[in-house]
Order: sequence, then C-alpha cells, then structure tokens
Amino acid sequence: MLGLLTLLWLLGTADTTAGIWRETDEVLDSALTETAQRLLLLPAAAMAEPDTAAKLATLGPHTEHVVYQVFDQAGQLQLHSHDAPPQALDPGAPDGLMSVNALLARVEGLVAGERAFAANTAHELRTPLAAARTQAQRLALASSDPAAQVPAQALLRQLDRLTRLATRLLQLARIESGVALQHAPVDLVQLATLVADDFSEALRSGRLRLQVQGRPLPVHGDVDALGIALRNLIDNALKHGGDDAVVTVHIAGQSLRVENDGPGVPTAQLPGLLHKFERGNGAVAVDGSGLGLSLVATIARQSGARLVLQSPRADGHGFGASLHFDGATPPN
Repeated sequence: MLGLLTLLWLLGTADTTAGIWRETDEVLDSALTETAQRLLLLPAAAMAEPDTAAKLATLGPHTEHVVYQVFDQAGQLQLHSHDAPPQALDPGAPDGLMSVNALLARVEGLVAGERAFAANTAHELRTPLAAARTQAQRLALASSDPAAQVPAQALLRQLDRLTRLATRLLQLARIESGVALQHAPVDLVQLATLVADDFSEALRSGRLRLQVQGRPLPVHGDVDALGIALRNLIDNALKHGGDDAVVTVHIAGQSLRVENDGPGVPTAQLPGLLHKFERGNGAVAVDGSGLGLSLVATIARQSGARLVLQSPRADGHGFGASLHFDGATPPN
C-alpha cells in the first residue's frame, strides 16, 4: 500500500511539474510574441534617431528578462532594449535569444496573411455587390406597385451599406500593410482641396467649407494614406453631424482639423471611437461600420502624427477631429 501511494504521489508530482512547465513556456512565448508584435507596429518616427547610451540612461536601472535588437536593411542597429549589447547578439546564444528573429518572421507572416485575406475578400466582394445593386435598381424601376418599392429600396440601402463596408475593409488592409510609412512632403491645402472635390454636392450646398489659417507648412507623409484619413473624417462629420450641420476643414501650420456643428457625442465615448467596429451613441442615428476613425488612427500613428478628438467643442456642441504633425495644437 505504501509503495502504491508513493508511486501515485510521484506520478502526481510529475504531472504537476509538467503542467507548470507547459504553462511557464506558454507565458514566456506570449511575452515574446507581444514584444515582437509591438516592435513590428512601431512607426518609422520611433526609429528616426538610433538609441544612445544617454537616451537609455534616462530609463533608470531595471532588470530585463527579454532583450531585443532592431536592425535596418543596411544592418545598422536602430533600436534595442536596455541590457542588449550594441553588437549583434551571438547566433550561438541559448534558446530564447536566438529564436527572436524566427518569431518576428512568424508574426510578420501571420499578420501579412490576415491583411491579404481581408484585402482579397473585400476586393472580391465589390464586383458581386455592384452587380446585385444593379439588379435591385432594375427591380425597383420595373415595379409600379408602391408596396413592392419598400423592400426594393431597403435592399438597395443594405447593398450600399455592404459596399461601404467592403471599401473600408480594403482601405484598412492597405493601410495596415504599411503604405503610410512612406514619407514625402505633402501640402495640406492641396490635399484638402483634392479630397473636398469628392464631396462636390456638400461644397455646392455650403455644408462643407475649407478654412486656411496663417501660412500652412508641408508635412511628411504618404499623400494617398493622408487622403484616405481626411476623406474618412469628412465623411464621418457629414453623416454624424446631421442634415443641417456644417462641416469645416481647418488647415493651420502643420495641423488639420475637421469639425461639424452638430450635436456631437458624449465625451466619455471618445476613446472607444478609435476601436474597430466601435460606434458612438450620438443624437443622429446613421448607418456605419465603425472603421472610419480606426483607419484614421492607424494612419496617424504610421505618419508620426497625433489624432485628437473633441466633443463637445468650446462652444458646447459639435464634434472635432484633429491631426497634428508637429505636436502642437492649432489656433482656434
């Protein structure tokens, strides 16, 4: 009996030890994966200046259990953890150090696969959606029965909503692939003028206005990505501000602000609006995917800009979204 109990105790101890080992490995792997994902999402601005001993000294002394190094394509060290050496880590280092590059490659491959899937799915959906909308329009025109017009018009609205969602997903896949990481001088006034032309009806009716303050300065970014960001901000402002709201695009210095004089949203909801598929509960009920501001936030991060949301404005109502490329707040 004593031998049997001893055997059971040993088996239980071995099983517990194996379980603890597995859980420890899972926690460590998760920490490495999180570190790799954060490094991959860093904007180019974060590595504009290589780490120096003086910069790292400001972090203060601390113990590191994971060290990392980030090299550019030329093999120059751009970023590294506090305890990582300035020279490349020894390829013969113990397990846990030499596997980081492989882990980064794995994570990058998984992220690229997800982006490619979203882009391909959104692209493939656009053609059948356009065809289905054409058929729905024909159905609505062919019927003179008012009772049949109601479901036909409802079908058209749902198809339009699906088309907008597919377009947003395509934009999201394009932006998350890193297109906004390509930086070149961009004239904000010229950008705003070109994007505003896409909203010609709002311009003609006076619902959309452009306002230039002082002498705007060029910013560094990708003109296509910034165009997507501004287009989403204007589209959101027009839809969520209400039919009578006036949307104004302000350009001042190296800042861009889009605001409407509608009812706005509660201040407490502003942080959540930057999450994907998150929509605010404003006074104006409209259809939307909840991707617009998430797209703008991604573009801002990749462009080294700062996105600031404000609701209500200083006058007590309305909604504003600003992109600051110089870290400053534009004049009111």
